[in-house]
Amino acid sequence: MAQTLRNLIGPLILIHEKAGPRLLRFVRFGVALLWIVKLLLDPLWRLGELPHDLLQLTGFLAFFPRPVIDQLFSPSGLTTLYAITLISLLLCLTNRAYPLAATVACFFITAYSCVIRSFGPPVHTDIVLILACYALAAYGWADFIAARFQPDRVSPATWSSYPLVTIICFLTLSYMLVGFNRMETGGIRVFTGDTMETWAVDASLRGYYFNTNIGWHVPEWPLAVLFLRLGLPVITLFEMTAPLCLVSSHYRWLFIPTMLSFHLLSLVFMNIFFFDDMFLYLLLIDWSRRFPALSGQPDTAA
Repeated sequence: MAQTLRNLIGPLILIHEKAGPRLLRFVRFGVALLWIVKLLLDPLWRLGELPHDLLQLTGFLAFFPRPVIDQLFSPSGLTTLYAITLISLLLCLTNRAYPLAATVACFFITAYSCVIRSFGPPVHTDIVLILACYALAAYGWADFIAARFQPDRVSPATWSSYPLVTIICFLTLSYMLVGFNRMETGGIRVFTGDTMETWAVDASLRGYYFNTNIGWHVPEWPLAVLFLRLGLPVITLFEMTAPLCLVSSHYRWLFIPTMLSFHLLSLVFMNIFFFDDMFLYLLLIDWSRRFPALSGQPDTAA
């Protein structure tokens, strides 16, 4: 059994440990671009038409005085927030003064996220993407400080793997916490009862961007019910063991198709689409080991 497990996991090598500055720039560009796409799909200013009595201020918005909140949640205020957030992300695409641009972008995407959560139940679809921006901004400052104050001691190229590994840590940790929380709060009954049917019907009756109108039919389809019930413990096991993606390429190639299938089925049956996480799956491929130009070799383009 132990030998079989070792063969399954394969050699333990930290992902992205050979990453170079060029790969890091691609990731910076991709994360900023993904946020831009999210904003372009989201007419944020429409929230200004809702009554302010529905507001349940989330995050640091709770510390703002009421006149500021009333102005922020007006159509003009939300349009201004939307435009500034978009501009800050566009600046991140240029890779100029990246630490400052990324820090400003982090503030505004956090405000954007707080605004959305102030009008509805808490969701975790973009948490990892926010944390990815934090990691890129923090390590951007670390690179800047090292290059400015210790140019002979630390080469910025040696730092390129750190933010990438940190983002993978955030991604896999989010899965692990969800899996263990499901086990802790639901116990064995979450796998033996009608949990999946209930989730499918409940989620399908909510107003999400992606409405397939399929999930609420699930209780009528015995094969679908059986498939979802059998799949839940498998997905939970992959969630709880997600951190293995950090060190095992064999496990990653099991994890990626399994969890991508899970997210696609969540879209079909529950109207929930974690496209943020799905795009971050590109970071589960150790690109620098496959393409030497992306490894930590001297970067003449820097």
